[in-house]
Amino acid sequence: MKILPATTSRLALLALLASALFLAGCGDDPVSPSATDVTADADAAGVIAADVATDNGGLTDQIADLSVAVGGLDAAKTPPAGVFHEATYDPLTGTWTITVERERGDPAGTPYAFISRVYTLRFLDAAGEPQRFRVVDGDTARTVEFDILSGVGVHRTLRIEQNLDALVASFTVTGVNTDLLTINGTYGRDASNRLETPRFVRTMTGALDLELIDVTVPCGAGHDFSQAVSGTVTGTYVADITVERGEDYLERHVDRSFTIVFGDGEAAIELNGRHYVGNLGTGDLAD
Repeated sequence: MKILPATTSRLALLALLASALFLAGCGDDPVSPSATDVTADADAAGVIAADVATDNGGLTDQIADLSVAVGGLDAAKTPPAGVFHEATYDPLTGTWTITVERERGDPAGTPYAFISRVYTLRFLDAAGEPQRFRVVDGDTARTVEFDILSGVGVHRTLRIEQNLDALVASFTVTGVNTDLLTINGTYGRDASNRLETPRFVRTMTGALDLELIDVTVPCGAGHDFSQAVSGTVTGTYVADITVERGEDYLERHVDRSFTIVFGDGEAAIELNGRHYVGNLGTGDLAD
């Protein structure tokens, strides 16, 4: 038998190891998500957290407006002065139209939000007939129909700058004759979101669609609504991504389904098998 020199034996062993490593890399074993996937998920979660937060004119801000309007339109009253820009009633349809325009923060700084909204609200009695106020002749309404007809604005957080292009919603509110409102319905936003970090600059332009499932909130003013809201929301976020900086950000389209659980001032977001926590006041994600 011929004995190979030591150097030749080492070279053969290295070649064998290299082949084994190559074959292992070509197998069908699942690979872990890339850093780019994680970044796209975190970006989507950041947009969602901001879009449901109170300070940004998000979902819980509109829920707060709903609650204040129901409490304010009680027994021939009007909504509290300074909360809404205007509230008018159409007796033919039994519908209130409420307009909102407000700013939060410094227009040149961060955080900041400019909010413009048009709502309609209709009280229904136990028989499903409209009435002007929450309480009429001692009879308290049972249900409220609350729609968001339109909404535009901007908001900035430490991570996101958003231009809101469209906002619509349709809610059915029960428990109007109690101190706790229960909200079910749909909610949608179209917006562009610019996100900047030292590594990436990107814009996500698309749509957020939510379904509210037994979301509850106290009735009337005088509450910290970001702390008071509870319940569950399911939804989708679909957006096209334009990358200005960071060529290794490979995704150019994001389509994610998610679930949010509200409680204790937080939005617990489950998205693509990952867990994120947003502050319902500021919209910031926990690090």
